[in-house]
Amino acid sequence: MTDETTTKKKMKDQAESGADPVRVIRHGAIAASIWQRQSPSGFAYFDFTLSRSWKSKTEKTGYSKSFFGTNKDQLLAVITEAAEWIAANSQEQAGDGTDLSAMAA
Repeated sequence: MTDETTTKKKMKDQAESGADPVRVIRHGAIAASIWQRQSPSGFAYFDFTLSRSWKSKTEKTGYSKSFFGTNKDQLLAVITEAAEWIAANSQEQAGDGTDLSAMAA
């Protein structure tokens, strides 16, 4: 399966399962979607995916997992914000000060 096919399948599976990101951080065309997950051993954690929205001259729209060099600043901004949000919310969710994002690594 190609990367594009795999990405479309994952996005379709998430849409069909009703799973929505807990937060979406966007800067221009670049977005980080933050997801709440659970490991097989039961630990809850957050992770994020990146996407770039696009629009063709014929008004067709879509999302891509590929980026251009000109997206650098937007990518850095959404990655930084997503990582900070996960760090803040993982500690909150644990309740005992345990960083859940570290457990997922």
